[in-house]
Amino acid sequence: MKRFILLFFIYMCVICPAFCQTERMAWENFVALMVEENDEEEIDEETMERLFELYGNPIDINKARKEDLEMLPFLSEEQVNEVLQYVEKNGPMMSLGELMMVKNLGMKEREMLRLFVKVDEESQLHRNKQDHVTLKELMKWSKHEAVWRTDVPFYKKEGYKEMPAEVLRKSPNKVYQGDKYHHAFRYAFSGMNHLLAGLQMEKDAGERGVDYVSGYVMLKEIGCVKSAVLGNYRVSFGKGLAVNGGMRFGKTMMLSTMDRMDAGFSRHSSTSESGYFTGAATTIQLKDWQLSAFASYRKGDSTYNSDSTGMTSLKTDGQHRTQLERSKKGNLGISNFGGNIHWEHKELRLSATGVFTHFDVPLMPQHNTPASLYRFYNACGQDFFVGSLAYAYRFKSLTFSGETAFSHTEKQNGVASLNALRWRVNNANVLTLIGRYYGAKFVSINGKAFGENSLVQNEEGILLGWTSKSLRNIEIQSYMDVMYFPWLKQNVSASSNGYEGMVQALYSANRKWSLLARYRIKSKQKDFLIDTNDKTISTLKYNTNQSVKLQLNNNLSSFVTLRTSATGSLISFGNNPHEKGFAISENIRWQNPRNKCRIDFGITYFNTDSYNARVYNYEPSLLYTSGSTSYYYQGIRTTLLASIPIVKQSLFINAKLGMTRYFNRDTIGSGLEMIDGNHREDLQVQVRWKF
Repeated sequence: MKRFILLFFIYMCVICPAFCQTERMAWENFVALMVEENDEEEIDEETMERLFELYGNPIDINKARKEDLEMLPFLSEEQVNEVLQYVEKNGPMMSLGELMMVKNLGMKEREMLRLFVKVDEESQLHRNKQDHVTLKELMKWSKHEAVWRTDVPFYKKEGYKEMPAEVLRKSPNKVYQGDKYHHAFRYAFSGMNHLLAGLQMEKDAGERGVDYVSGYVMLKEIGCVKSAVLGNYRVSFGKGLAVNGGMRFGKTMMLSTMDRMDAGFSRHSSTSESGYFTGAATTIQLKDWQLSAFASYRKGDSTYNSDSTGMTSLKTDGQHRTQLERSKKGNLGISNFGGNIHWEHKELRLSATGVFTHFDVPLMPQHNTPASLYRFYNACGQDFFVGSLAYAYRFKSLTFSGETAFSHTEKQNGVASLNALRWRVNNANVLTLIGRYYGAKFVSINGKAFGENSLVQNEEGILLGWTSKSLRNIEIQSYMDVMYFPWLKQNVSASSNGYEGMVQALYSANRKWSLLARYRIKSKQKDFLIDTNDKTISTLKYNTNQSVKLQLNNNLSSFVTLRTSATGSLISFGNNPHEKGFAISENIRWQNPRNKCRIDFGITYFNTDSYNARVYNYEPSLLYTSGSTSYYYQGIRTTLLASIPIVKQSLFINAKLGMTRYFNRDTIGSGLEMIDGNHREDLQVQVRWKF
């Protein structure tokens, strides 16, 4: 093994750099760069879905508004403003080559931006003003996309095995009610980005029949109507304290996006079965003012208490495989009403939001045991209201932004505040200071904001981040986050604290190759059990996770690209033995620049002491997926992905074959998900038709 590791590092340092041709960034390269540079744990699948939608419907850069460009997470507020100022000062861009003239827009940002913007000459020939759009024009220049996907596992999990009838009568939840295949279908219509419509259907593995159907119709930029949507949609206002159904970024990406303020509605076009609204919403633009209102009623999943007088928790995973899971489907009615007033003038922005939520049956979380006492301040009751005021002001090189919210429920009221100060020291250095206070009594059913916890509750913290491009061809990102949790948490029986730090350097002299190095440490207090002669006592100890990653990307030619990475982790907790793990991977990509045919082959060797010491890495995947994968225990994984154009650039077949073999396991997984064996193979097939 030592010899193998030595040869691996010699390969990375000596053999990898090679001469190559210059090539524009492809979507697949963008996904890999986003996931790898922003830490694999921080990019969720829905974020990549939203970005792919933008990729499929690029923005006319000469008509782009600030909120359009702010949807792109790799652009800072300064870069967004400089793009808009360039167009305003110099007139419409004749080609995207003019992006080189935009101040503070680096090569990497220019290449990424090319994926999401265009110079729309065709639309200029068919309409003179953006407001004068006819239905005939919308239909004539419309775009359609249909995507079908199925997953075929070549193994049988415990939940799909046949059981005797007498066993099922006594224990019906010992098997899944559906077959082992996953199916998904998407259809999207875009009429010049003014009229949008879509339909999504999905059947998860183990479910019986099509389990999820979603659709929407949306208008954008028609007269004074900025947006109007009917069907399933998402809502994002301010910093997300009151309501946020949009993209959520990790701490690394927040260093450049923290000073943004969401103000609007978006279509729910993914197969995610939570976080969306069903009904109608609209935003009216009146000069410096935006007035928004929405109403929603939909069925959700929940777990009822023993006497069916209320529910103990919401169910958001969207799984309905067993009889028990199916009994929880759609047993809760959720009503949401709200609105927003957004005002913007020069460098000042203000946004006031109010959201009211009503459940058909009361939410009654259980906290009658010491182990469940952490739920004492969880959302409780039937009616919930959150009001907030978001604000942002820019003065020269300083930008201050934030949101302060209050919640009112039947049993508790609370306050939350999130604020950020961003200082552009010079063209190469930016400092970011982020402070948050989420009271333990603050309840936001639809909130989702920057922080360590999944809920906007029971958290205080301050983060200091630094981004630097002072060194030639090197970009450095770093942050230190200190956090405090005043109330109990699961497996934490007292007030606790923690810290997280990260430093990352990306060296890219040109488009031929780049080298990424990252170190991250995360430590939070957790209950540590100590056995004494008489009893077991609990005390708080720091559970520390350290990880390091080294990755080299290089293009051998315009056809062949290599990505080589090494990742390691080290877990320490009290006086327990350290748990460690590492993974070494190589990915080879061949692609034809002309017809977009692509083949990816990847191989990863991983070795970890436990699941806790798992490591994360990126592997090429199908469209609408993030590609972030975790590896644990000891084994090897190989993947083969192909994207083949059948009819020019309109019909594609994408297929991915994955094979994982464990060297130290006789079974994989547990419960109904257990596989009786040490290997698993699966095939994913996706057909995409654009017309």
